[in-house]
Amino acid sequence: YAQTGEIDGELLRSMEQDLKVAKDVSVRLHHELENVEEKRTVTEDENEKLRQQLIEVEIAKQALQNELEKMKEQSLKRRGSKDLPKSEKKSQQTPTEEDNEDLKCQLQFVKEEAALMRKKMAKIDKEKDRFEHELQKYRSFYGDLDSPLPKGEAGGPPTTREAELKLRLRLVEEEANILGRKIVELEVENRGLKAELDDLRGDDFSGTANPLLGEQSESISELRQHLQLVEDETELLRRNLADLEEQNKRITAELNKYKYKSGAHESSRHHDNAKTEALQEELKAARMQINELSGKVMQLQYENRVLMSNMQRYDLASHLGIRGSPRDSDAESDAGKKESDDDSRPPHRKREGPIGGESDSEEVRNIRCLTPTRSFYPTPSGWQKSFTDRQQMKDIRSEAERLGKTIDRLISDTSTIITEARIYVANGDLFGLMDEEDDGSRIREHELLYRINAQMKAFRKELQAFIDRLEVPKSSDDRSADEPLSVSQMFQPIILLILILVLFSSLSYTTIFKLVFLFTLFFVL
Repeated sequence: YAQTGEIDGELLRSMEQDLKVAKDVSVRLHHELENVEEKRTVTEDENEKLRQQLIEVEIAKQALQNELEKMKEQSLKRRGSKDLPKSEKKSQQTPTEEDNEDLKCQLQFVKEEAALMRKKMAKIDKEKDRFEHELQKYRSFYGDLDSPLPKGEAGGPPTTREAELKLRLRLVEEEANILGRKIVELEVENRGLKAELDDLRGDDFSGTANPLLGEQSESISELRQHLQLVEDETELLRRNLADLEEQNKRITAELNKYKYKSGAHESSRHHDNAKTEALQEELKAARMQINELSGKVMQLQYENRVLMSNMQRYDLASHLGIRGSPRDSDAESDAGKKESDDDSRPPHRKREGPIGGESDSEEVRNIRCLTPTRSFYPTPSGWQKSFTDRQQMKDIRSEAERLGKTIDRLISDTSTIITEARIYVANGDLFGLMDEEDDGSRIREHELLYRINAQMKAFRKELQAFIDRLEVPKSSDDRSADEPLSVSQMFQPIILLILILVLFSSLSYTTIFKLVFLFTLFFVL
């Protein structure tokens, strides 16, 4: 081997291969041993249940035997009741004899129970010795928990150490459960014996003195001694249970300490990544929501333009004294004008609405500002308000109240968005994830959101004032009616407020676009 190095290398490779095979076999055997232990615990639980059932059956059997003996004694007494003097003597002796027999039966029952408990304790001791032997095997192969290096392998794999601790913990818990059940059974038996002794003492004090009082006191003293023995055994079991619970707590603490040491490094590495991923997901969700809302804006702008043109056309027609629906087509409105009032028509034709980016004239603005309120004053035409007019006023009031609720909901949503954005910015500053450009854009967005929220609150106050001014007229012959009022006329101040914000605002195009989008949502919702 010293002359050629190839033979040494082959030998090392073969030894490494054998070592790997041995490790695999040991791991597989360990898993099989765990499965066998689980099956064994299941069978032990089943055996314990069967033992308890057997004890209950024996108790019931003993009770039936006692009842049978009592029935036999009663039958014998009935047969021998012909001899009066004998019966008188027996009547004097029967209460004490029955009590003594009952006490003897109870004593026999207690002795049987004590024998069963001793057998159980012997079995438990055997199982404990076997478990300790298996635990010593584990320690000899895997090493002790407190030792720095186990004996089986250098350091030992963490899975085997954890499996060993779990196995020990499970064994201790099973022993604690078994002892707890036994303690409960002994306490129940102890209470029953105490109750019987109290009954016997009461009978002794209430009855008269008899010649068998000494024997009864001796039997009672024997019962007390056996009861004391049972109580001592119960106390011993309680102490054992307390020791096992302390051992269980100690093993649990060691297992938690080992888990904490093994998982501390992984948790420290993945903690920051989890936070950054959560923040990125929230940012993506917010951007997707903004994109969806901007898509709705493009769809609602066209409807807004159509409604604005219809409102302006209706304002012009009502100002000139022409009754026409804002939803009529251009051809129908022109034909109606030619047939009905050619004299009242102005010499030149006015346009129905602004084209492109034009703004309305001052006259049209004044007309529109006066449109909602001038219908509350009498007109020279002298029309009577009918049921349809009152219904229209009720519809207008309900529509205005619904719009006010929508504005309140939008104000609360905007406040929520502002607070969430503030929290997100604070988190971004904390983790250092925000650039300078992102910081500036988010500051501008925050300012825009504050302005929008303030404008929405002001508009809500104006709408509330308008609702307070709006009253549904009552049907009376004395009051003169005025022109019927449409829903579009009632919302002309809202449209005028939006136009003023758009035309006279010094904000950027992005800000104007967002303002138009938010106020358009008022009418859609």
